[in-house]
Amino acid sequence: MAQQDGTTGSERIVGLSKSAAVERVVDADESRDPDTVRAVLDHVTEDGIVTADGVDSAVTDTSMILSTAETRVELASIDLDDAGEAAGDDAAVGAVRSRLDVFESKVANAAERVESLGEKLQGLSGWRDDPRSVYDTVLGLREVASESQALTAHADNVQLDIEEFERWLSNHDVRVRGLDGDVTALEQSLDGLADRVAFVADANDADTPEAGGDDRATEWYNAALRARVSDLLVEDVRAELADLRELAPESAAESDGLGDAAADLDELDARVERLRGRLDELVRPSWGDEYGARIESFEATLAAFEPPVSWGAVQAELDDARVGDDE
Repeated sequence: MAQQDGTTGSERIVGLSKSAAVERVVDADESRDPDTVRAVLDHVTEDGIVTADGVDSAVTDTSMILSTAETRVELASIDLDDAGEAAGDDAAVGAVRSRLDVFESKVANAAERVESLGEKLQGLSGWRDDPRSVYDTVLGLREVASESQALTAHADNVQLDIEEFERWLSNHDVRVRGLDGDVTALEQSLDGLADRVAFVADANDADTPEAGGDDRATEWYNAALRARVSDLLVEDVRAELADLRELAPESAAESDGLGDAAADLDELDARVERLRGRLDELVRPSWGDEYGARIESFEATLAAFEPPVSWGAVQAELDDARVGDDE
């Protein structure tokens, strides 16, 4: 059998001018956009002609881009190992372990992506013996290059996050500032919840006892969900506080900020309870009938979370459970 050179078939384009190659590729599949095809073929065009050397150069260029991603992922893995060693016995503390677990997952995922892209590139590198069209080969190379560049950026971000973690691990003041940020975020969240509770209360006061439109019902329901999320997040920050006390150096005093954070959390906890109590007072029978089971289901979902909690995961559950255009 004659060796395939990737130039046979209805999309034989090596040796054609770029304009003729674009026309042939589009004729073979009218769903292809001519401008996109033209941009893809730019990478394998020399002096206006689509060339085999151009395809080989695209393979080489893509290989270099993927090699950069591989290197960055390896560096992130090395940094992670160093961070684990720096943590030492403290790696058993929840606040430390959870952070290391996140990094380990990200690095492992990145390594899997590198391997997958390498296999894909290997398949495309033998394009002369591949029955697929030159255009599909070049398109695949551009996809590998794009994904590799994104992976390089991701690995760089993971490295930066690990460096930030090491600063957090080695500096008590940095840890306290991070906790203060969590407390502030909780305060702001409760401010928003209080506004929602006030909306429901004002709407009820303005209407007859048995009335209550859909807007008020959904607002009450969404507020009830957020109140339960707030309970969980207060619990999570309390657990973080306990871990930071365990990590605190012997020289740290209660006046170093952790004591203030504990007092703030007590107040936030009480505030959540007041807001939940107010929501219980505002509920109308029809709202309870409509949403009671859904609230119970959401409570069961939240019960599966234990500190340290992924706030993003909790937010995703809230987004799934809420109704309307609640933001």
